Amino acid sequence: METTFNIQDNANTLLTRNEVADFLGISLVTLHNHNKKGILKPTHKIGRKPLYQLSVVMKTIQLSTQNSYQ
Repeated sequence: METTFNIQDNANTLLTRNEVADFLGISLVTLHNHNKKGILKPTHKIGRKPLYQLSVVMKTIQLSTQNSYQ
């Protein structure tokens, strides 16, 4: 499943764990590990369901990319 987002229009969009994992091309286990290490933490919770804000996910990707080039 390929997910496409218009970042400017949907910066406040909340994504589920599955959507974030698909978007980043990682497994749910890797996403869980990123959460535990503080790399990418959920920004909201509805009940027990963790949700990630799209703009935060994109910012984390940008920071990760910048750090890998330095």
